[in-house]
Amino acid sequence: MGLLDGGVTAIFGAAFGGFYLDATLHAGTGEPIYDPVTGAVIGYTGGDTACKAQVDAATDAMRRADGYAEGDARIIVLAQGLPAITSDNEITVREKRWRLLSAELDAAASHWVCRARAV
Repeated sequence: MGLLDGGVTAIFGAAFGGFYLDATLHAGTGEPIYDPVTGAVIGYTGGDTACKAQVDAATDAMRRADGYAEGDARIIVLAQGLPAITSDNEITVREKRWRLLSAELDAAASHWVCRARAV
């Protein structure tokens, strides 16, 4: 495997995976699943994929973009083993669920940079 056919993704994932937080990428927004006893939300419909992510302050470019709201964040998601991320996805990091407003794969295809808003 060469650097240009996925090698960078694997190297980046191996090198930085230990520093990123465990997260769950949710396919589509899905409908909430409620606990029949407590009524609490215990999950969402749609497929989930384990991943690694970190939450950071929104970039200056994100703040200048249309639709920016105070509290929006940048979430960096390691790309290794993930399908394409779109604004149809949501992600849970540290038990906080975020709706993805935009997602861009970096030039080396090693990580996704997403603008997100807490659900």
